[in-house]
Amino acid sequence: MLGLGGGLFTFAALFYFAADYEHLTGWKWALASVAVTITVNQLFPASFIFVLPAQFGLFLVMWWAHLKNKVQREAELEQRQKDSLRERQQRVSQAREEAAATTDFDAQAREREAAAEAAAKERQERVRLAREQREREEREMGKGPGT
Repeated sequence: MLGLGGGLFTFAALFYFAADYEHLTGWKWALASVAVTITVNQLFPASFIFVLPAQFGLFLVMWWAHLKNKVQREAELEQRQKDSLRERQQRVSQAREEAAATTDFDAQAREREAAAEAAAKERQERVRLAREQREREEREMGKGPGT
């Protein structure tokens, strides 16, 4: 009976640590190992030799579950990478749109400034022309018929 308890806990510990290492639920595999050992001992009393192939079969099932889990994790990782890439692209697009809006705003401001400058130059030109006209008229009046 001591051999059963020692083997029982040894296999359970091995499966626990192997499953934990492979990112599976360790306690479930340890419990499965205990169940396999007890089942084989109940079916074939005092035949420890049958426990080894049963544990090996359980190991193969764990290996298959690990492969399945690994494929699922890789698919999830790939999906997260795609989502991350899409989010980054959206942020870049938003940043570009905001930059374009800011650039448009700056361009509009520059256009307004240019229009204001042109209007100011036009006013200055009108004032200069009016002054020159007035000066001409004053000179002509000074030269008038009495001189």
